[in-house]
Amino acid sequence: MVPEVKKRKLNKKEQKVRLDQCEYFLPNKNRRCSMQRKADQKYCSQHLIHDEDHKDERVPCPLDPNHSVWVRDLPYHLQKCNSKPKEVREYWFTEDINCSLKTEGSDTSSQIEQESNEADVDEKGLYNKYIPLLQNITFDSLTTKISQHKGLHSRLSELSNQKHALQQSSLIGNMRDANLLGLDKFYVEFGCGRGELSRYVNACILEDLKDNKDQIIKPDSFGYGFVDRGLNRMKMDSKIIKDSSDSGIDIKIKRTRMDIKDLNLDKFIEDINPKKVVGISKHLCGAATDLTLKSILNSALLSDNIERFGGLMIAMCCRHACSYDQLLPQSKEYLAQYGFKTVDSFNILKKIVSWSVCGKGSKTAVDKEEDEEEAEQNHLSGLQFKQREQIGFIARRLIDESRVHALRSLLTNDKVNVEMFLYTTKDTTLEDVCLSITPV
Repeated sequence: MVPEVKKRKLNKKEQKVRLDQCEYFLPNKNRRCSMQRKADQKYCSQHLIHDEDHKDERVPCPLDPNHSVWVRDLPYHLQKCNSKPKEVREYWFTEDINCSLKTEGSDTSSQIEQESNEADVDEKGLYNKYIPLLQNITFDSLTTKISQHKGLHSRLSELSNQKHALQQSSLIGNMRDANLLGLDKFYVEFGCGRGELSRYVNACILEDLKDNKDQIIKPDSFGYGFVDRGLNRMKMDSKIIKDSSDSGIDIKIKRTRMDIKDLNLDKFIEDINPKKVVGISKHLCGAATDLTLKSILNSALLSDNIERFGGLMIAMCCRHACSYDQLLPQSKEYLAQYGFKTVDSFNILKKIVSWSVCGKGSKTAVDKEEDEEEAEQNHLSGLQFKQREQIGFIARRLIDESRVHALRSLLTNDKVNVEMFLYTTKDTTLEDVCLSITPV
């Protein structure tokens, strides 16, 4: 009897393969590339570097190997490539200013790193060592603060997929509850991308004004500052200006393309001269969260000019993309208390964190059962999916708690409150944790 062969279910795109479709198979997406190819070529121009007959004609870009270019066009491409380093930097650029704290004295992190070297221990050995440490950690449940703002009601009613709008509405609702919304504030969106969060913060502020028609509106430094190291298309800047102009509000917009590690926040807001500065983000990926915290701590907002500090509210994500070097020193000390004292131990912690958000996709009950059996037999940890997911959430919480501990250790005055809470449901997103620093 011939055993039944399990067939992978094809999605709609795979069922309709075009004659002119690129033949390169994308292993991460488990499908063929959907780009168009020429009739006499096997791959699209992006993947010609994998074709033996054409690979010498197209090469990876020296500035960014994530894309390729024709050899004949290389000199011209290097002049206009979006990954080309800027020749002239803005005056608020200070290289690596946020890679350490200005107030940092003797950093014990180097001593922690040198305590032991685990480079010669294989991955399975590291799992066997550190998983039991995580299994012995317990945390109290986080407070849930799912909120909403009426300024996004119309947007929610128009969307079939409300995932991002629900998160934005809850974040902005929590900002309102913490008194972080108003025309007297300048909002700096870290890792802003297109600036979508700021646009809807602005929409909600304008919505609130409708309930206060008699209010005298004289915003001196109301506006938004955008910080992102990437080149973003379809930016929201002009839409924010138009929305505000239609409501008779003057607004200031400032955007910089820069890594947060090089951002001198004091100089960035210097010409704005804001009354209050509020930091926001959704979602702030991995090490960008730690760099943002150091950027604010390195500024005068929490020291000399604390009256200007309006607050911070960021939805964190992607702890697997954190960097041990970018953690606050007090975060490293906190992790060391739980046995994670080396770079290698932190790297394995990051891998375990990914188990909390990897999911299993939409599979049948039979497929899920087979996956459980395969995970138990073949996964290096020897754990089933549910066990890995549970430990992944503990690992993620450990990194988050290290940030809260660091902030509370550094901000010892009674003028600000550091808090971490769940701002949305897991059905909406698994990245459901918000970190806030609010004036008391």
